[in-house]
Amino acid sequence: MGKSVVRDEYLAVPMAGHDPYWWWLDARTGWRDALLDKVEQVGEALALSPALGSGRFLAEGSGSFGGLALPANVAIGPNGAIYLLDLQGVQLKRFDPCECRFEVVPCIAGRGTGVRQLLDPHGVGIMGGNIYICDSGNRQVKVFSLYGFALRTILTPPKSSPLYKTWQPYGVTFDSRGCIYVSDPANGMVHRFAPSGRMLEPSWEGLAAPTYMVMSCDGLLYVLATGDDGKPAVVVLDGEGAIVPSRSAKRPSEAAQYFPTLLFPVDAQGNIYLGALCAEDAPDETKVCPPTDKGRRDRGAKEPPVRGVFDSSGNPISVPPAPIEPAYDLEGYYYSMPLDSEIYRCQWHKIMLYGEIPAGARLRVWTYTAETEQTSDTLQSLPATAWATGQVATSLIGGKWDCLVRSDKGRYLWLKVQLRGDGSATPRITGMRVEYPRISLSRYLPAVFMFEPTSADFTDRFLSLFDTTLRSIEGIVDTQARFFDPDSTPSLEEGSERDFLSWLASWIGLTLDRHMPVQRRRQFVKKAARLYQIRGTREGLRRQLMLYLGIESAPGDERGGVVNRNSNDNDGEKSCSCACGTQPGREPVTCRPKPLNCAPPPTPPVWEPPPLILEHFQLRRWLYAGASKLGDQSVLWGKSIVNRSQLDENSQVDRSQLITTQDPVRDPFHVYAHKFTVFVPAWVEKDARYRHGLEKLLETEAPAHTLADVRYVQPRFRIGVQSTIGFDSVIGCYPRNTALGDGPLGEASVLSSRRPSTGGPAIQIGKSSRIR
Repeated sequence: MGKSVVRDEYLAVPMAGHDPYWWWLDARTGWRDALLDKVEQVGEALALSPALGSGRFLAEGSGSFGGLALPANVAIGPNGAIYLLDLQGVQLKRFDPCECRFEVVPCIAGRGTGVRQLLDPHGVGIMGGNIYICDSGNRQVKVFSLYGFALRTILTPPKSSPLYKTWQPYGVTFDSRGCIYVSDPANGMVHRFAPSGRMLEPSWEGLAAPTYMVMSCDGLLYVLATGDDGKPAVVVLDGEGAIVPSRSAKRPSEAAQYFPTLLFPVDAQGNIYLGALCAEDAPDETKVCPPTDKGRRDRGAKEPPVRGVFDSSGNPISVPPAPIEPAYDLEGYYYSMPLDSEIYRCQWHKIMLYGEIPAGARLRVWTYTAETEQTSDTLQSLPATAWATGQVATSLIGGKWDCLVRSDKGRYLWLKVQLRGDGSATPRITGMRVEYPRISLSRYLPAVFMFEPTSADFTDRFLSLFDTTLRSIEGIVDTQARFFDPDSTPSLEEGSERDFLSWLASWIGLTLDRHMPVQRRRQFVKKAARLYQIRGTREGLRRQLMLYLGIESAPGDERGGVVNRNSNDNDGEKSCSCACGTQPGREPVTCRPKPLNCAPPPTPPVWEPPPLILEHFQLRRWLYAGASKLGDQSVLWGKSIVNRSQLDENSQVDRSQLITTQDPVRDPFHVYAHKFTVFVPAWVEKDARYRHGLEKLLETEAPAHTLADVRYVQPRFRIGVQSTIGFDSVIGCYPRNTALGDGPLGEASVLSSRRPSTGGPAIQIGKSSRIR
């Protein structure tokens, strides 16, 4: 049994200047294999158990398993559409968020025995673009496509099987491999079908009238069946159809950790609450419906008290039923397993409880110590006088409460916590901390104060008031160093009340941009001192851009290069190696000298980040390929740099300007030498926060005499437009073909169809495409 402690390997017992050791008990540690009496774990906390017959249960008739899953007649499609099977009206309905109501899907032909008709339907499920409907009356599972609602197939046992005429499909669910599970209450079985529709053998037997089912996140099947007492019960099956006793649960709180959170609430009657998904109630960024009142309810109609609540038939409910609040037991107990201090005659120090205590509830703590480990039976038979401490907590200040351990010295400690409530409320414990041994301030007093046991106990309890205050100050001092480390100092984005990261940056004269992610801001502060040495230079600005864009560099590589070593880099020198002896799993080899003509080992490929910055003074020669020659006819600088007037050459009205400043010979330097271009990925332009942050970075970090131009690089390579190698050219995969009518034509769209066997263009006007 491990401890959450860090011990000094040279000290058996902490001395002055050291904090006590401690045990930590919570849901992650399993509460140290505790014994619970009318207490259960709800989420991450311990609380009183709901009274018998109150609250919600897994075995609810709607098949929602206490609100952990969708009702058995509701399913969600791959595009987020919500489908509901009206069992009374025998209709399939789809939720329309624009109108906030369920619309009837016209492709299901109602009640009957036809191919598209249903008779006494029950469960429904969606997988792989298909909707599965358990048609119990017709003894079929009908599979319709969600796109056009064409009938894809019908699942039934083979005609040669005796189940063909007796099975009764009731509930349906799926596993991660795409297999279909169908419950059969008439035969007490769960049938399995492969994704292809073939029935798998054998079926799982031994269940009493199984109805609805749901698959948990860890692949266990929860089945609603009939228990031994004749009441509904939930049975959990593993991948082989065997019952998992450790998962037996009655309440949703006991199984909530094994299921994902639903998109919308479901009450005990199977009503669904979709108000948050309606267009008028949804946040602006999630609205998908046009802002129009066409087709909506009349403006003069009375607004219902609650909007977006629907019953099991998809009909709106104006006043939903009141939620079922559980009634709790009045009293429950928590017994810890023995906590071992490994210290002879250890004086246990303090107990701290974390959680909440509502009005009408309280906690009481007892402790028992001994030098030898006691059995649980002995612990249960102890008289009440053997338990000490007995402190009562009626409220938690700041979410925690503490008390001194009043038990005698002993190596082992047992903890007993009583939870009490008034029936409508329960205390909740999220964690417990037991500290040991007691390091009292009495060590600084004369020995006479600790001579008599009763006086010594009073002195310890009195000084513990000051000890708690001093230790809280010591705790702040012990952790103060984290405020001066860029990797650990708190930030507002991480839940801190103060932005110590910006405060730390101000120490070195650095102003952080709030648009940057917090981790990149930490990197800026961490590397600011090194960047200050080259501030105002091209390399300094480039490194800041790399930090801002998240282009990581290899450890110790100041140039920002990342070395990617191939696992087969040494393949070329295998024949030139010298190996002796025997290697595990290989035949013995003999040692041979390396040949004299061995080639040097291949150089591992090195990825260099892009330069990002192009200084315009480097553009020295503007010549066009195929149109210029080096010599007298080549022009070193273009004439259009400044567009000066030159007599008998280019002086024309509306085509030249009169400029009398600077020197015509050095015009290229005057115009371009102080300019530079920054090339960044195109995603920066699409994100307003990053775009503004980039502009602010260039404004503050670029030299004062320079002018920056930002170019957003798209993933393409276009001759004459975007083709500067190393700066704005990106070579990637060939663009995906775009069929006519599927998307807009643009720079990255490629129209294509099957290439004709005779060769030639893939798209031909009048053949396979049209121009409108």
